Amino acid sequence: MTVLDVHAQNVSDILDSLVSEQRLDDALALLEVESEYVQYLRPDEYSPDHILSYKSTISGKRSVLADQLTLVARHQRVPAPELQKALLGLCQLGENHLANELLLQYYHSRIASGVYNLQPSKGLFPNVLYIQQVAKCVCSMISQAVRSYVSLNGETHPYSLELTRWAAEEIGVLAACFIKYIESIPDISGGLSAAVDALRIGMSYCSLLETHRILVKHSFLELVRPCIEGVMQLHIDHMSRVMSGVASTNTWVLDRYYVSGILTGRSSATIDQHQECFYLTNSGRKFVTLFQSVAEEISPLIAFEMESSVLKGIVDLLTAYVVILESAITGDTDAMEKEGFKINLPETPTQGVIVLANLSTLVQFSSSIIRNLFEGVHQLKFEMDSYATLVQDIYNRLKSYFLDHFISNIFSPNAGHESSPEIHDDSCRYLDLTPSVPYLELYLELKKLETLDCIDVGWLMSLFSEVVDATFEWISTKSEIWTITENLLLNRTKFVQFILDTQFLVEMARHGEYLSEKAQTISDNMIFHVETSFLSAGLSPLRDSNDDEWPANMAIAALQKLQQLLENEDAADEEGSSHESVFENAIQTKTQI
Repeated sequence: MTVLDVHAQNVSDILDSLVSEQRLDDALALLEVESEYVQYLRPDEYSPDHILSYKSTISGKRSVLADQLTLVARHQRVPAPELQKALLGLCQLGENHLANELLLQYYHSRIASGVYNLQPSKGLFPNVLYIQQVAKCVCSMISQAVRSYVSLNGETHPYSLELTRWAAEEIGVLAACFIKYIESIPDISGGLSAAVDALRIGMSYCSLLETHRILVKHSFLELVRPCIEGVMQLHIDHMSRVMSGVASTNTWVLDRYYVSGILTGRSSATIDQHQECFYLTNSGRKFVTLFQSVAEEISPLIAFEMESSVLKGIVDLLTAYVVILESAITGDTDAMEKEGFKINLPETPTQGVIVLANLSTLVQFSSSIIRNLFEGVHQLKFEMDSYATLVQDIYNRLKSYFLDHFISNIFSPNAGHESSPEIHDDSCRYLDLTPSVPYLELYLELKKLETLDCIDVGWLMSLFSEVVDATFEWISTKSEIWTITENLLLNRTKFVQFILDTQFLVEMARHGEYLSEKAQTISDNMIFHVETSFLSAGLSPLRDSNDDEWPANMAIAALQKLQQLLENEDAADEEGSSHESVFENAIQTKTQI
């Protein structure tokens, strides 16, 4: 036996003794000495076989010591200082990967036991303090794990994939508790605010880990996002049903509400400073309050990378109410009835205009709220523009639907109006003609709308202009006059009447200051077309060259007569407004208008 063999045996016996006595620090120190000793072994003094035998003996003892240190680290009740000492020992033995693995297992176990101990008693619902305690436990353990990891491996940048992946997995424990907490909340109306509060807490604790260069906020958010979006959608659906219930009792009366009285918080800065009032129905007023409340509730989620979900939520709420207004305008109430709600349909054109005015105000209001809410969120510009276009398109479509039905009900052949009086004088005594009943009815319907006190006058005048434009478009394509292609002379009176009617419409709009260039152009083109047809047939002109202004003069005279009738009714003060009696009088005295 060589000196080296004897030395190896002695070292082996000492190490066995130290390990059995749990003097692991001394065993590590001895192995450290031996690791230096082996460096000085010279091949000319010892044979390769003897050197290899020595190294094998020392290696075996290193493995034994590593196993012992592993047992210490895996003990369920090992104190943190003892754990750290054992892991450092493993690193000294070259077992860094094993040390890191044991470190992460230890803190995983600490997190699991800590979260388990925080579980509420059976039958009790957790509150937001539960999430705070869980977040503190999980993030505190992750923080301690990172510091221990640095002690073992040094300040490395970036951290190993193993550590960052472990931290993300442990944040999943917090996310699971978050979801369990939110799902345990029985009250739908309180679920959203609870979710927002809990998310704030969770993200706040995750942010603290950034000081250790551990970025887990995104991982946490992605795990809880479906839960939050689900709660938010439940809240939006609940509020939509609330609005359906409110709208089911709406009688479509417009009222004036001061902006300062209905806007709250951030909303007050979103509306044009010159706008003092909103013109809304009862349900519209309640929707404004509800819309602001929901926007305030979910707006904190914008700071947590959930801006798209927030935008979708508030637009869904707006769309739900718009659908109610659409049912009122179109009369299609099937969808609401399936949900167990009914709605009072507008009974008059005036009520239909009130529904449109209410919708117009809400489109303006909601657009301002949304722009302010997402100010500076540039990545949402396309989505915001798309939603704004969607809502505006719905409004425009419903307005077109209303105008089409409003005009069709007045001008369609089956509306039950009197036919124009026949004039058989060959000289065409057009001075005996008066505007046709549909045109008189249109005039008086617009006069009714002018009496509305609580309405935006600018918006109403714009609507009147669109009514006249749409009326001319209807006449230019659907009037029965265009079906007369033969025997023009026998139908001369109808064409003369047509010219008077169109001129009456022009003068009515001009007098009301809502005549558009489009309406004037369509009118001129129609009259030109009619007169050209007569001239092409070799017939005399419809308008007397000696009195070319007769259509305008007669139209103005008719307007003056109608205005006088309305003034007489107002002076009589017979049970308030009595436009219906004025209209009947106008029909009965057509030859005097």
